[in-house]
Amino acid sequence: MKKTQPKTVRVYSKKLSDEEFARMSDFFERYGRCRHFFLNRYCGINSMLAVNNWQALRNQVRKWDKPVKGSKGKLETVYNFQTKHWVGALREACANIKSMWSNLANRLKKLIQGNENFSADQRHLLFFILKFKSAWQAVLLHKPIELPEEYSEALAEIETKLKHKQIKQAYSYLCRITYRYHYRARKSGKLSSSMKCDLNWAFEGNTFSFSSDVPRKQFSVEMTSSWNYPRTGDITVVLDRIKQRLEVHKLISSKRYSNDSKKAIGIDKGLATLLSCSSGNEYGKNFSKLANAIVDKYGKRNANRQPYMSLRWQLNQQLEQLEKADKPLSKTASKNKRKLLDKLKNLEQNNIGRKSYDKSYRSAHETVRSFINCAINRMIETEHPAVIAKEDLTFVKEKGVKSDNSRFARKMRKRLNSWTKGQLDERIVYLSSKNSIETHDVNPAYTSQYCSICGQHFEERYGSHHELTKCKKCGKMNANIAAAKNILSRLTDEEITLYTPYKRVKEILVSRIKEA
Repeated sequence: MKKTQPKTVRVYSKKLSDEEFARMSDFFERYGRCRHFFLNRYCGINSMLAVNNWQALRNQVRKWDKPVKGSKGKLETVYNFQTKHWVGALREACANIKSMWSNLANRLKKLIQGNENFSADQRHLLFFILKFKSAWQAVLLHKPIELPEEYSEALAEIETKLKHKQIKQAYSYLCRITYRYHYRARKSGKLSSSMKCDLNWAFEGNTFSFSSDVPRKQFSVEMTSSWNYPRTGDITVVLDRIKQRLEVHKLISSKRYSNDSKKAIGIDKGLATLLSCSSGNEYGKNFSKLANAIVDKYGKRNANRQPYMSLRWQLNQQLEQLEKADKPLSKTASKNKRKLLDKLKNLEQNNIGRKSYDKSYRSAHETVRSFINCAINRMIETEHPAVIAKEDLTFVKEKGVKSDNSRFARKMRKRLNSWTKGQLDERIVYLSSKNSIETHDVNPAYTSQYCSICGQHFEERYGSHHELTKCKKCGKMNANIAAAKNILSRLTDEEITLYTPYKRVKEILVSRIKEA
């Protein structure tokens, strides 16, 4: 295991004046629109390989952007900033697109592995294709696959094990799932709040300066602390529109803590109790109380906001009807338009503004994040493991009692639970890596439905969050801890691998009960 790991450090500015904030907000918004323009332009299949060399794309853009030297380019005119800013936006867009394709490849591998209609050789063929973007692109565009000689021979060897019909079926499936899940050009309705800086930034004491949209002038901001990190390389500048301040983010290498333990544990993740360990300990108990309090609060708040949201929609519809007419507005129509605009302005200022709501919701997220970090750190400190086996699974719906089941509360609960799932898994991986602990994903199928001692199927589940269960032979037990023990045993199970289909897992478990 490496001795270091990546870590993002942050430095914050003091609160910006209204004038500074307005200028920066406008600049970040224009930068975001430019980045989104390049994202939509090069996110297609034809540009899969082109984004690997953003400098070549930059040279292509320069040719059509500024055909005459010395003149102002089209992008500079449209977005009203300097050439280096659209170059930065292009570079950032290319990096985002490369990440999108890599994430898509990982997602497709899971789909392919879970497809029971494919043979092992067909899966092998598709995994081989997904390793090479040029081969993947050729399959999608129905062109001959061109690879270096050594890889062409390997591909030919794989294809000889398959019939022509099987190869065609595999490639057709790859095309379908790629077109279904890949990013498509779309409109962006969000205000941009971040930009990458490479060479155009500097720190002098507590003052941070970076390139502005005006030539030979910079934005200078007073920070709350000095910069104690490398002054070279990329940084991300983030505009916090709620707290009206700047954040400077930089990725650095941080040291890992040494770990001499040889203990392996399994953990079961949940929404009532965050972590249940195979050792019998549980961490993050009563998380559902915290989550339900947040859901109730924002469910009611959203319900109270809904009438004003509906009114705003109606007023906007009326305004659109007035503006659709090609001829100049009459005096009556102009008067009605002014009234509609005044009503909309009043709604935004007094009823459905986002500033207070977003600030409060962010605070709730920070509370949940703190709870998650505390539970994971306590688990690592108490268990002191060397290996953690965890389930590769999105959470099932919470079975606990819900105090509010209105439409708005259900929507808020789904939103919060979805965020919590990703946050919990991300923090387990990060904090484990920080403490030199290996994490392994295992197949989660039926881990909470079979006894970890005798292998029998549980008779029933009960308790406020279905956390208790009963086995025919072993009696009552905690279902979450039993699941954690099953997860740990899956780590060394040769029959049930990470990608074994659920039906096959059940067949294996039933056969083991009969053999016992």
